[in-house]
Amino acid sequence: MNAEIKELTLGTSLPVVLPGLGTAGFQWFFTVSNPDCVEVVRYNYAIETMRMEAGNSLDVVFMIHSKAPGQTTILFEQKRIWEKHNPPLNTKQLDITVVNH
Repeated sequence: MNAEIKELTLGTSLPVVLPGLGTAGFQWFFTVSNPDCVEVVRYNYAIETMRMEAGNSLDVVFMIHSKAPGQTTILFEQKRIWEKHNPPLNTKQLDITVVNH
């Protein structure tokens, strides 16, 4: 898996848009190697702003907020919570450096 390398300035945020498959029971989970560096929050945007047809899943958006200078890795995994032994359907890894400019 290739990681995306990102640099954030202290006090800024980065949106991460991931494909949603909620209608099929898949959810995105994440782990942060250095939680002192960043905070990851699921972003809830207004449903009215999205055009959604029945049966389609909305993209999932997470906001990464920089908290302190340093480095961290965030691993996102899309899986069904009840399928504990199956590998994730999709993954995305971000290697992030927070700098104090």
